[in-house]
Amino acid sequence: MFRLLSLTLQFILIAAIFGFLFWSAVNATDEEGKNIFNILLEQPKRWHCLAAAFFTQLAGVCMTFVRWRWLLQTLGLQCSYRDVFRLGFLGAMLNLAPFGIVGGDTVKAVLIAQKNPNSMHQAVASVFVDRFIGLLIMFLCGTILILYTGFYARPEIIAQTLTLLVFTFTASGLFLSGCIFLPFFARGHCERWIGKIPIAGKFASKFVQALLLYRNDKRCLRNCALLTMFVHLSFGMSLYWIASALFVPVPDAVQHIMLHNVTNLTSMLPLAAGPYELVLEQLYQLYGMSIGMGLIVSLMFRLTSIGVAASGIFYYYVWRSVEKVGGSRDSLT
Repeated sequence: MFRLLSLTLQFILIAAIFGFLFWSAVNATDEEGKNIFNILLEQPKRWHCLAAAFFTQLAGVCMTFVRWRWLLQTLGLQCSYRDVFRLGFLGAMLNLAPFGIVGGDTVKAVLIAQKNPNSMHQAVASVFVDRFIGLLIMFLCGTILILYTGFYARPEIIAQTLTLLVFTFTASGLFLSGCIFLPFFARGHCERWIGKIPIAGKFASKFVQALLLYRNDKRCLRNCALLTMFVHLSFGMSLYWIASALFVPVPDAVQHIMLHNVTNLTSMLPLAAGPYELVLEQLYQLYGMSIGMGLIVSLMFRLTSIGVAASGIFYYYVWRSVEKVGGSRDSLT
């Protein structure tokens, strides 16, 4: 019953957000009496920019899979690049499923644990650190770009609120990252204390031990951080290519990278869609764009994400078919 109520509430919130955005876009017109949908139909499309957006986003997603494999290797978990890409694309599609019915990160952790018996705590740790690095670098890149573009100086409430949130999350993430190098953690006090927790203490202690292994592999953490910067650069550029394909003029590439990193704060909310579109729409209007432009660009960005995940599912099933054929041949021989 609780799950049903939660899904119902999410559906109502998402429908309300999109209803408001579409109502605003339909009723807002320019000097010629045209709304943003009329303008979109009349403007010539730059299909090569849409193709660039797709492949740029695909490259960014693939880099996240490479990062995850590096984290798995640090913990001694076996997983080939082929399997990492298969599981990564499967997780990406599940994360895009309506209302997050099955979390992609959960599925990835379970499947990796199946490939590596008695290592569930390590599999969970790899997924957790992978997600944490992605968020931390997103906040850090957002902070740098906010300062570089002068976004922090804008007087609007939404700009000030987002700036404060990004700065706060960046500082908190850096503080938590530094904590693992403190003597309290280095001497094993943390896992011994956690191990005393009833029922879940044993698993939690092993989970913390797995997390602390990354402390001894600074090279892995550095490489993952650098790769993640290119990931967020790719996603920001994908947003820019989409905007350039549909409208003229639009904010430049640097501003779009900043806008994506700031707007992507909404990924922390338990809603499959809606908040990202709402925030980007408001930020676009700060830059003088027409009402509804941010909605259309964000929807196309979401469709591109679905296209990338769908291509990955095709990759996933192709390799499954190849393995089945190979398995049957081996059984015959």
